Amino acid sequence: MEVNTTNKQCDNEYKLCRCAAGLTQEYASELLGIAPRTLQGYESGNTKVPDDIVASMADVYKSPMIAWWHLKTYSILGKFLPEIIMPQTDGDMAFQLTAAKRKLGIVVDDIMRILDDGKIGADERADFDQAIELVRVVNAKLLSVIIYAGEDKQ
Repeated sequence: MEVNTTNKQCDNEYKLCRCAAGLTQEYASELLGIAPRTLQGYESGNTKVPDDIVASMADVYKSPMIAWWHLKTYSILGKFLPEIIMPQTDGDMAFQLTAAKRKLGIVVDDIMRILDDGKIGADERADFDQAIELVRVVNAKLLSVIIYAGEDKQ
C-alpha cells in the first residue's frame, strides 16, 4: 500500500521516512512486526524508538539515513558521528566525491609534511589539528556517498 509522500503530516523523522517510502502506517507496522499503535507512538514522539526497530525501519523504508540520524540524535555515541550532507542525486554524489578527492590530496600532503621528522612539534600542532579536521570533512563526504550509493533507488 502506498501513501502520498507530499503529505504535510510527515513532520516526525520516522514518519517522514515512512512517507517517503510510500507506506501507510498500517502496512509499515506489519512489515516492521509491530502494532500500528506502537508505530503511531514512535511517529508522534511519545514513545522512544528502540535501536532494533530503527534498524528495521532503515531496511524497510530503504533509508539508512534514519539509522544515522537516530544514533546522532539519541545515542550517547552520536557525538562521535560526523555531520554529513546527503546527496540527493547521482550528480550530488559525484560532487561529494570530487570535493573529497580534492581535499584529501591537500590534507595528505599537509600531514606528511608535518610528520616528516617523525613527530608533531609544538609549532606544528595547530596545522596538524586543522589537517585532522579536514580529514573529518573528507570522511563525512565519503560516508554520505557510501550511504547514498547503498540506497535502493528503484
